[in-house]
Amino acid sequence: MAGATQQNDPAYVLRDQTDRRLILMRNVRNTWRQTWREISHFILPTRGRYFNVPNQSSRGRVKGPQIVDRTATIGVANLAAFLMAGISSPARDWFRMETSNDELNEDPDVKAWLAVCQQRLMRVFATGNFYSAMAQLYEEIAGFGTGATIILQDFEDVVRFYPLTAGEFCVAQNARGEIDTLFREYVQNADQLVRRFGYENCSPTIQQLWDNNQLTLEVPVVHAIMPNTQHMPGALGWQGQPYIGIYYEYGRRDRSALLVEGYPKKPFIAPRWHAVSNDPYGHGPAEDALPDVKSLQVAQLRLAEAVDKYVRPPMMADASMQNTLVSLLPSGLNYVPGLNQVGAGGGLRPVYQTTPSIEPLQERVVAFQQQIQKTLKNDLILMVSQMDQAQPVTAAEINVRQQEKLLALGPVLERFHNEALDPIIGTTFDIMERGGLLPPRPQAMGRTGLRISYISVLAQAQRATETTGLEQFTKFCAGLASVDQGVLDNLQLDFTVQEYADLLGIDPRNVATPEQVAQLRQQRAYQQQQQAAAEQAQQLAAGAKNLSDADVGGGMNALQAITSGIG
Repeated sequence: MAGATQQNDPAYVLRDQTDRRLILMRNVRNTWRQTWREISHFILPTRGRYFNVPNQSSRGRVKGPQIVDRTATIGVANLAAFLMAGISSPARDWFRMETSNDELNEDPDVKAWLAVCQQRLMRVFATGNFYSAMAQLYEEIAGFGTGATIILQDFEDVVRFYPLTAGEFCVAQNARGEIDTLFREYVQNADQLVRRFGYENCSPTIQQLWDNNQLTLEVPVVHAIMPNTQHMPGALGWQGQPYIGIYYEYGRRDRSALLVEGYPKKPFIAPRWHAVSNDPYGHGPAEDALPDVKSLQVAQLRLAEAVDKYVRPPMMADASMQNTLVSLLPSGLNYVPGLNQVGAGGGLRPVYQTTPSIEPLQERVVAFQQQIQKTLKNDLILMVSQMDQAQPVTAAEINVRQQEKLLALGPVLERFHNEALDPIIGTTFDIMERGGLLPPRPQAMGRTGLRISYISVLAQAQRATETTGLEQFTKFCAGLASVDQGVLDNLQLDFTVQEYADLLGIDPRNVATPEQVAQLRQQRAYQQQQQAAAEQAQQLAAGAKNLSDADVGGGMNALQAITSGIG
């Protein structure tokens, strides 16, 4: 009877279907799992979760003792920090909100509303855990090629971010190549589960742990997020939402879900560094550097072995010394029986007395280190400090070099905007708008869609390459103007200034609008007319005074003579 009741329970049926799909998604993920484990083993020892079992006893162990050279580990950390500062820096604005209608963007009410919304979004990101979660996300995509972060509404921080690591999640994409499904496998202790889902929704095992005050013991849990195939618009609860999330205890097929909830928007992101065809998982620079990283570890071991053999060479001794205590310490004294009889050949001596040439090994190690840093884009990050030119370079040359190298990050930046930042801003905006944390939309705007433009350091650097053509063109025209001023008639300087400011990401409030420019020019023309009239009046007054001072005889001055003649 209980089985029939469970089969009629929509939450139980959904949980059973989800558990079956988890097995299939694991099979797809397994083709990447071995590569991820090697990256964890050689590069990121503190990253990656590959066993969905409670392992409290092993979490605090030293990670990565097998890594002899940490060039790749430091390189990934440098790349993640560079992406954090260049894409979503907490120290400056990195996005700007617009509408999809260019005419509405010029409306004063709409502009004011967009500015307020942007400020409140930035405040929510700054006061919550957004930036700490992004720092982990950048390291994941740089290391494993794929990162994932869950975005859920929170009553304290408005929105809460839960960054995941490789091995603890599976993803799947739809027919459009968009990742729309995420399954997370993790562990939570009895205290967390009861407080999150309620005592009555937990299994007898968790209830017993709670009753016996064994609150820190952990249980495997699955959180599955996917499109709602049973979506009924307007229905109450999770059935009326386009996305659903199912929490359940893994391995307890006799239990219904801990919780089923609905989401109006996809509550997670899964950006990839580089994706091939319809692969759900991406490939990152750490994967490309993995062969060199392995070779570097071997080269460092061989170098250390060569140095060790030189400092502490293998020794050989007469067989008569087999049972004699021998000291190999500096200044150690050894008594060798029969030393005088055996002559110079007796006692202790190295097996071979040659000085090993370690320079080739050192050069090989340096070559591997440089190649790893280049693969991890550290040559771009540390471009200025690693310049080997004897002659100092100018700021303009550094700027050009940096812009050229940043072009290599163009595809990565565009993919990250589409797969990470756009959903983050859209989901957070939706949560804030539904919660009444944003001012009402202007009447002129209606339900017009929003558009995000990015003004981060990297986004501006990508667009700044276009300014080089504008600069060359204007300089060329200025040079021709010295020969013929008519050349300047070919320039639309007002539009050039607006375009240049837009390419550099200058705040529009710092640049006058075309209407403001026209008004300023009209005022300037009026002032020039008034000044010209005043100068002309002054000249007339001065001429009249000169005429009044000129005596023409007959008791009359020149001014009187002229006025009487006119009369």
